[in-house]
Amino acid sequence: MMKKINKIILVIIFALSSSAILFAQDDIPARPNPPRLVNDLTQTLSPNQINSLEQKLANFSNTTSNQIVVIITNDLAGYDITDYADRIGDKWGVGQKKLNNGVVIVIKPKTGREKGLARISVGYGLDGAIPDAITNRIIDNEMVPSFQQNDYYTGIEKSTNVLMALAVGEYNSDEYAQKNRSKPVWTFSTNHCNHFLFGAK
Repeated sequence: MMKKINKIILVIIFALSSSAILFAQDDIPARPNPPRLVNDLTQTLSPNQINSLEQKLANFSNTTSNQIVVIITNDLAGYDITDYADRIGDKWGVGQKKLNNGVVIVIKPKTGREKGLARISVGYGLDGAIPDAITNRIIDNEMVPSFQQNDYYTGIEKSTNVLMALAVGEYNSDEYAQKNRSKPVWTFSTNHCNHFLFGAK
């Protein structure tokens, strides 16, 4: 009898946990239909810039199976940007499920006195080629100098070029780090979660 009660309790706990997870995921926006790789929810980029990035990332996805998704948003649904990016990757199914080879770039543009945020979340399948330490350097070196000038397109263009090159082994993370060692540091992490602030100096 006791075993049966314990089993029922475990089933109830599992059901409640699953409901909580599903409820939390409802806060994350649904992937657009038809799916797009570049999702600007803030009208930061021009239509031509969006189409140019979309075509580049679509070609990369079709030829390598690796997938990069860009989201520009002013609303992180109450989540830390790192958690938000990870949840987008899971809910949207970025990359191939068996390979876990997706990359999610989330950018929250600076508004007024509020500084911007940037995060690159990499699936386990690409973690060896693009480790966290390198995503930090990519944000620092490729994104933020342009973002500081309100040129979001150039920052995204440069950072996605590096991510694609690393993903296919055009050069490795050590070579990228060595190449960019002397570049100035523009930003800093505030809480070791590998997301970065940027804004007017």
